[in-house]
Amino acid sequence: MSEPKRNTGYDPKPVVVRKEKVQQLVEEISAATVRAWSGEQGFEYRGRQPLIRGRHSGIRAPHLRTDPEQDDFTACRGAADGIALRLRHSSIELHKSLMPESAVGKLLFELMEQLRVETLVEKRFPGMVKNLDYRYKDWCAKFCASEMTENHVGLLVCTIAQVVWSRLSGQPVNEATEGLIEPQRMMLAPHIGTFLLGMKRNIHDQQVFAENALGIVQVIDELVTNLHDEDDDSDSKAQEAFFSFGLYFDEEFEGHGNMPVATSEGGRKAYRDLLEQLESYRVYSRANDRVIEAEKLVVPFLRSKLRQQLDERIKGQGVNVHRLARELQMILAAPELDGWNFGEEEGYLDARRLSRLVTSPDYRQLFRKERYQPRSNCLVTFLVDNSGSMKEHISAIATLVEIMTRALERAGASTEILGFTTRSWQGGKAFKQWRSIDRKPNPGRLAELEHIIYKDADTPIKRARSNIAALLKQDIFKEGVDGEALLWAAERMTIRPEQRRILIVLSDGCPMEAATAQNNEEDYLDNHLRQVAAMIEARGDIELYGLGFGLDLSTYYRNSLELDLPEVLENRVFKEILQMLAKRR
Repeated sequence: MSEPKRNTGYDPKPVVVRKEKVQQLVEEISAATVRAWSGEQGFEYRGRQPLIRGRHSGIRAPHLRTDPEQDDFTACRGAADGIALRLRHSSIELHKSLMPESAVGKLLFELMEQLRVETLVEKRFPGMVKNLDYRYKDWCAKFCASEMTENHVGLLVCTIAQVVWSRLSGQPVNEATEGLIEPQRMMLAPHIGTFLLGMKRNIHDQQVFAENALGIVQVIDELVTNLHDEDDDSDSKAQEAFFSFGLYFDEEFEGHGNMPVATSEGGRKAYRDLLEQLESYRVYSRANDRVIEAEKLVVPFLRSKLRQQLDERIKGQGVNVHRLARELQMILAAPELDGWNFGEEEGYLDARRLSRLVTSPDYRQLFRKERYQPRSNCLVTFLVDNSGSMKEHISAIATLVEIMTRALERAGASTEILGFTTRSWQGGKAFKQWRSIDRKPNPGRLAELEHIIYKDADTPIKRARSNIAALLKQDIFKEGVDGEALLWAAERMTIRPEQRRILIVLSDGCPMEAATAQNNEEDYLDNHLRQVAAMIEARGDIELYGLGFGLDLSTYYRNSLELDLPEVLENRVFKEILQMLAKRR
């Protein structure tokens, strides 16, 4: 007889893993697979984008775009195997040189080249064969079941995707969708049959295979031109489905997250769309929001104690601040007029020296030249996430921020250190007011914001040392509304006179405020952050960067860096940050 369980008073709770962590873990495993199979050691995933040495890989087949929230691990692994085969068996340069001009043509050409390399998988790797087969069939099934097949272009893409895959792999088309694509397949057969045969016979020859693939593209382009299906462009739901299945193939978006700069017509339209989305963001009440100096949050005695802790930590770091300042100046400095050099043999004529020609006809130093000196006419703002999950990182982050601030001031740049959190947990007064008065659905942001100024741009670091130490005060850290904090920091920067403005966000993940998250549509704060970041990046007057601690922030920020801060900061950490900043020069 088994002994009855005793009540120990301990009720274990399930561990909740944030979806961003799951996505990052899946991407790390997938990237390791690609590197191992392809031999391309510079490959990595960032924000679901396949990169090689920090640049877009050029691989954009739609079924390789996965979402860990919707696709299982086998599908993600199949996509990684497909990318590995692409890097191993395809010339990206040749493929790019043969790329057709039309949007649908680019999509189909990319898809057919990917199907070619997947056909080359060796049968002695049954796991890879299974993963590839599973991923493609899963993508096809979801695509054919979506709203995309309700318009002519989507149905043509679905048909070509299945017909080409069936011919190359030797497997029958999906039985569930065979009836859907049969009319299109019968209509296309006389026009693309020869090209399909040429592709099948030349799967080992990329050039010849591509010539046959371009034949199919030409047939489809002619059909699309003749259809003139106006509903394709006007149906917003169809366009959302188009994007969700990875069917957008816009060069403007390559390597830049989800937002093009607002210079081209397409970029300006996307920018206007973003502004409309931002206007839909709701705030239930701003009555209890506040902006406060750090010195008002921490009593003087405690600030002194925290300052001593931070000083001791900084003393133990192996960082050469003088060298860091020189390197920063090289990146941030721009030439500015600093007077004139006289007595030159060319340049602007100096009238004061003309009299010398009377006594010395051979005299040539009659000119003057503008003298330029490099100056860092630049503002760098550090926006520190003060949400609860950042407590474990804050000692290292405070050390990093202070060292960077010291070096930046030596380099001649202005600096600001800001923080953001909430005044209360789970909404505070605003949430209680909403709950007691109306309880209307989707009320918007319910939290009381607390935006903290640790150091403003006009205060030198020597006078701000005590306030910077307030970063270490643990009870400041509550919840985070990142999007509004980003707007606040950007607005402060726009009124400054500096010509170059750099905003660096230091965070460990997505926005999270319990009251708002529980009473609004899903990902309400998360989507707002994406929209604000995209708007700032598109506007172009502020350079926006993200420093992630334990999490890749590239899903939010176009330019980002994931840092693993050691107990003792090394020059390596700062070198990575400098490399990120130098890319925008």
